[in-house]
Amino acid sequence: MQVPSYDLNLDELCFGLSTFGLPAAANCNLIRSSSNSIAADTLESRIRALECDIIGAPEGKAIDSNERAAILRARCDVEKKKCYSASWKWVPSNYYDMDLEQRAKLLGAHSKMQLCKALLFENKNFSVVGDYDRRNSQFYLVIVQYGAEIISKSLEVEVRALLPLQERLEQSKYEFRLASADDNNRLTGYVKNSVTPFGLLGKETVPIILASAIKREINFMFMGGGHVDLKLGMAVQEFIRATNAFVLDISVTRS
Repeated sequence: MQVPSYDLNLDELCFGLSTFGLPAAANCNLIRSSSNSIAADTLESRIRALECDIIGAPEGKAIDSNERAAILRARCDVEKKKCYSASWKWVPSNYYDMDLEQRAKLLGAHSKMQLCKALLFENKNFSVVGDYDRRNSQFYLVIVQYGAEIISKSLEVEVRALLPLQERLEQSKYEFRLASADDNNRLTGYVKNSVTPFGLLGKETVPIILASAIKREINFMFMGGGHVDLKLGMAVQEFIRATNAFVLDISVTRS
């Protein structure tokens, strides 16, 4: 399924370039000042060359315009939030054919429990109560370890408890299920196996939930990086700070 088309404008691209320590200011000033006097294909080639420096894809890796924009959006957001522990790694296209131990070894992880995924959940019984409140949102992006599973009932109880007792809604107002592929694409901007909590299209209405086991068990985590074959590693504490994540007890380790 295709992600809706979107493009970075020149200012967004230049911001991204500057955050990566590239000679962006000079290049972007050149692009701006010459945009009216150079051929469109020349301008396009300069922008694409600068984007490739940021993306760092393996030689010969085919990346279409939607994929390129998604990667840039994720990387720019990570840099903007000053996540200095961030580590990006491209993986082979057969990555998801490997078992968790093989994936962990490929990423340089010490344990398969460092491998995490981001899943968009929707409260099917959601009802609007006053102004938007991230403690009572229709959608949440939930981060859980591959070696664990989310307990839906625990998710419902924990999210309900985010509200003060006097404001708490009835338990019947909560029924979390995986969101549809269309809602995932609309709100995250990323396809399956590429979803990352950074650069979400619906960032104003999609709070982040981190399974508390991640904070309790590991110091460094790996997750999607905006492309199926790109993974992002980050210190757990820095992730919580950067995403303002709720840390909730919602998972159990798989047997």
